[in-house]
Amino acid sequence: MIEVTPRELTALGVDPGSKSWDFFALKGNEVILDTSIPSKEIVQEPQKAINLIRTIENLDLMVAPSGFGLPLKDVKDLTEKDIFFTLLKFEREDQKKLLGLGEILRLIKAEPTKAVIVPGVKHLPTVPNYRKINKIDMGTSDKLCTAVVGIRDQIETYQIKPEESNFIMVEIGYGFTAVLAIENGQIIDGIGGSNIMGFRACGSLDGELAYLIKNIHKENIYKGGVASIAGYYDLSLKEITLLAENDEQVKTALKAYISSVKKSVFGISSSFSKRIKLKR
Repeated sequence: MIEVTPRELTALGVDPGSKSWDFFALKGNEVILDTSIPSKEIVQEPQKAINLIRTIENLDLMVAPSGFGLPLKDVKDLTEKDIFFTLLKFEREDQKKLLGLGEILRLIKAEPTKAVIVPGVKHLPTVPNYRKINKIDMGTSDKLCTAVVGIRDQIETYQIKPEESNFIMVEIGYGFTAVLAIENGQIIDGIGGSNIMGFRACGSLDGELAYLIKNIHKENIYKGGVASIAGYYDLSLKEITLLAENDEQVKTALKAYISSVKKSVFGISSSFSKRIKLKR
């Protein structure tokens, strides 16, 4: 009897972050690509991302940069309306400013590579509809992918089945911070980065404050966080933390951030059927 060994699949994931675009590829269990390109470079020259993708030989599947996500969809089938939903920006000029995402999706669509758009948290049937009311950002597609990594981590760390995985995930990015609830191996709720103060993002705006601002634009979401409060826009979170030891304004910024994250963690804990399930 001849044993047939399945060919190892080659897969690529692309994460369009606020500071950098990250590219991570596997051939079977072997890491064959792990690199980043500054987001500013991607905006100026989207072709850089395509050129890097083309360096991967025999690529079987790519998880394309998905933004706010869509129900699982082949990139080849994307319409301009779909691209709008991944960006959630109205003006074409504004769309170009969103990390080059729209333009790169159009370029990927023209490539022969099999690529898919993955969902955001709001698209998941495991999240009850009543939790989705008046919500858009419950966690973007990259936050969802991080939760999947968290589930695998619990499986390996505690030697448990996927359905025994229960935890709250805090994902801290350069611009945005998100908090997700995972119960019985499924994402059941999420608080997206536009609702929690981040290193860059302001988080949820008080309704009366939003009224006084009057004209709120997408750019308002990307500022007003720790960096804005501290007055240091080009420093890393680590550098800001060091400054907080001697600078009261920076210390206030960090306290505001930690308070926002804490409230989100305690708030989302109410979504679990039993809090005792949480392992950490």
